[in-house]
Amino acid sequence: MKKTFLFSILLLIAIIFSPNFSNAETSKVTSEDDLRSAIENASADSNIIELTTDIELTKPIEITDKNITINGNNFSISKNANTWTANGSNSSLITAGKSAKLTLSNITLKNSVKYGVQSYNGGYVILDGVSIYDCGYGGVLVNAGTVEIRNLSLGHNGPENSNNGIEIAKGKELPDAENSNQPKLIMNGVLNSSQTTNVIYLATNDNLTEFSVGNSDTSQDKIFINGDKVVLTDKNNNVKFESNENQKIQMQGESFKEEVIITIYLMDKTTTVTVPVGTLTTKEDLINKINLASLGLSNYNLVNFFTNAEYTTEFDFSTPITTDTTIYAKLTATQKDETPKTGIDNNISTALFIIVMCALTITILKRKDIKQE
Repeated sequence: MKKTFLFSILLLIAIIFSPNFSNAETSKVTSEDDLRSAIENASADSNIIELTTDIELTKPIEITDKNITINGNNFSISKNANTWTANGSNSSLITAGKSAKLTLSNITLKNSVKYGVQSYNGGYVILDGVSIYDCGYGGVLVNAGTVEIRNLSLGHNGPENSNNGIEIAKGKELPDAENSNQPKLIMNGVLNSSQTTNVIYLATNDNLTEFSVGNSDTSQDKIFINGDKVVLTDKNNNVKFESNENQKIQMQGESFKEEVIITIYLMDKTTTVTVPVGTLTTKEDLINKINLASLGLSNYNLVNFFTNAEYTTEFDFSTPITTDTTIYAKLTATQKDETPKTGIDNNISTALFIIVMCALTITILKRKDIKQE
């Protein structure tokens, strides 16, 4: 009995402290007042708010010092008509401020006076299954904060005759002129847009001097630095969108490559092949690009390609090559032809021998006839 009781206590403790154990509070909201109350009463830890209907806001929502997930359940948050103007520094629908982490999932943001969502002064925003359109200034404002994109779809945002999808900025209104927070954009999934221009826009009229980009290992779309601008590529490294140029910004992150280098080890030899990034090559293509004779390997045949020097794992040619890659080629020595010649060359030699012997025989016979006379 005591053992059973002790086991139950230990099991309970293990569950409570398990990484998969969550004590996040979930609130279902049906109105703007419910939403604001759920945010105000949220703890500093994990909180989940679920929408049960579309919600219109009469003023912006600002979140600081809290970790909140808003699951829209495919509903929307928008501005209430005629109750909200662009006056003031912040007219985004939702802002994650200092020390805040905001996750938006399965939700539409629309009709904001300025921006749909903002990460401000160190705030962290995750966009997962989010659609943003018809916002007056832009869709997303990365204002000295961090935005992680998992699944984001952008429509038209900004003035009528232009577009501003994701704006990278460091506003002049930041409270501390020496503030160390800098904007960062992280790709961890897919970014789609119905627009093609300024899907990512680097602000030119504020305090923006630094900006960094990053990609998760599993992200389908990736963001890179390309000179004085950034580019977004798809899984095959095709450029989907590119930003405007801004020479005054110091940008950090992975540089965009149009070509990758395949380094191939062949016994004690090494050669390289350059192909466009995202190339879907084949074993035959690669074999045709390698000149064994120029490497002093003319007495060998190239059999296959592997990812390791022990030739235990074949190289996977079904996946496009997007980064510099090392491949090990397996060679086999060619076999010498020891079969006796029976072809045309051999027949010609035999015929010549017979002709010579016949000529010699005729000469000998003629000499005998002469002697007999």
